[in-house]
Parts: sequence; C-alpha cells; structure tokens
Amino acid sequence: MAVPLIISPTSPLLDSRDAVILDASWLYEPDPPTRNAYEEFLTGPRFPKAQFWDLEAVSEPHPDGYVLMLPSPERFASFAGKHGITPDTHVIVYDGEGVFAAPRTAWTFKVYGHKKVSVIDGGLPRAKKEGVALETGSPREIKEAEYPVPVVDGNAVVDFAQVSRLAERRSLTADSTVLVDARPSSSYEAGHIPTSLLLDFPSSLLKDPTGFTYLRSAEDLKRHIAGQLGKDKLDQILSGDVTIVNTCGGGLSAAINWLLFQSLGVNSRLYDEVSILCPVTSRTGD
Repeated sequence: MAVPLIISPTSPLLDSRDAVILDASWLYEPDPPTRNAYEEFLTGPRFPKAQFWDLEAVSEPHPDGYVLMLPSPERFASFAGKHGITPDTHVIVYDGEGVFAAPRTAWTFKVYGHKKVSVIDGGLPRAKKEGVALETGSPREIKEAEYPVPVVDGNAVVDFAQVSRLAERRSLTADSTVLVDARPSSSYEAGHIPTSLLLDFPSSLLKDPTGFTYLRSAEDLKRHIAGQLGKDKLDQILSGDVTIVNTCGGGLSAAINWLLFQSLGVNSRLYDEVSILCPVTSRTGD
C-alpha cells in the first residue's frame, strides 16, 4: 500500500507495525559547538521506538574527502539491515531542526527503490510543540534484518559528468533541464554552476517562532517558486515540459528542494558526487 511522502508528527502511521522511525539529525554548525546530534538522540526526547541514522557513517567514503555522499548499494543495504529495515518496511524519517537533514535520508531510500518512505514535516521540534508523547532514556534494541542489495534509480540522481554538460549549455533550458541551486542566496551570488537558477532553501521553508522549519502549503510554495524562478519556469515545471536537477554545497539542501518539488507532485533529480556512478578524480563537489 502506498504511503504519503510527507506526514505530520501526529500521523497514525507512526504507530504502524511495519514502521521503522529514523532520527536523521545532522548539525551543520552546532550552536553551541558542543552540541552532538547522536548524544541528543540518546538523551531524548525522541519519537518512540526511533533509531539513529548516522548520515556521516552511512555516506560512501570519497577519494577527495567529500562528506554525505550517496552510499553504495552494498553499504546502503548493510545499514538498512542493521536498522531492522526490509524492502517492505515503512521508513519514517525526521530530524531535530524541523526540515533539514531528513529529506536527504528519504531521498537516499528513494534512490534505491524503497517504496514506503515518509518525512515528518517539522520533525522533532514540531512534535514537542504539538504535545506529542515522546520517549526518553535508553533507545530500544534493534532486531537486525536482511536487506537485499538494491539497484540505483538512475532517474533520481545525476553525476559530475552530467552536471558538467549542463553547465556548458548555451541557455538555461537548452535540453529541457533546469539546474536549481538550493544554497543560501549569499552563497549563490558568490559563485554558482553556470546556467543554474536560485531557489534557496532558507526562504523556501517556513520558520516557526520557536525556530524550527516546516513546509509551505502547495499554493504558497507555487507562489514562492514563481517569485524566484519566474512564472514561466513554474508553469514548465508543473506541466512536465522541463525536468529539475537540484544542486547545493554538500547534498542536504538539494534534498530539501527535492522534497519541496515532490510536495507539488513533481519528480526531480539530485546531483551527487558519487563514485558508484562515475569513477572520479579530483573535482568540485555538489
């Protein structure tokens, strides 16, 4: 049975017997610097029965030292199995910032063809605000499972060579593809991939007065995209006349834009500097 990609922290799906809940929190600039996502998970509060999905540990090692890379099929299968996940499991992902790191993990599962994946909109802080019953103390023990080695969905990810070709185009949509940069506007203005357009994730998400981020409604998001990319580009995206390739500085914010487009029913791809698709030498990461 199909499940929604985006759910609320009060969704009854969280109590499903086939659900595995993953805390995919990752801190880009911890404030204070002593903050540690895994230690915060261990201490709680957290969603009941949640497990910690370590983004850095799951990431495929890269010869140039890039972090948060897409894991190889073998690495992904190993980590999924260690978390008690099978191909039939409903994987529910959240993070401690609201919407930040969870989309990256959801996208990774989708890249490997996992059908039942959901992201909790607003994550852990929204659950706290809405009074959801949470868990403290030691996390529950994991019963490992067997996850067969999957195959990469080539329609979900593009590699360095493909993005390089897009960067050399004579126009923004020469091959019916729109490159979308998810970084903050200041980073984009300081330098970006040629022929890419800006849809920065900080302004694309909404921010609760308490500090956590969450998704816009569909109509609000359409207005926002039209304001940033232009009404003509929005119409082309919604009609399927063009496809989207999301880029950023490290992989996380591109996945946020992936989730935003998915919320509008639009499939898009994500640029990842992945050696599993294309052997690499020294390059600039995504």
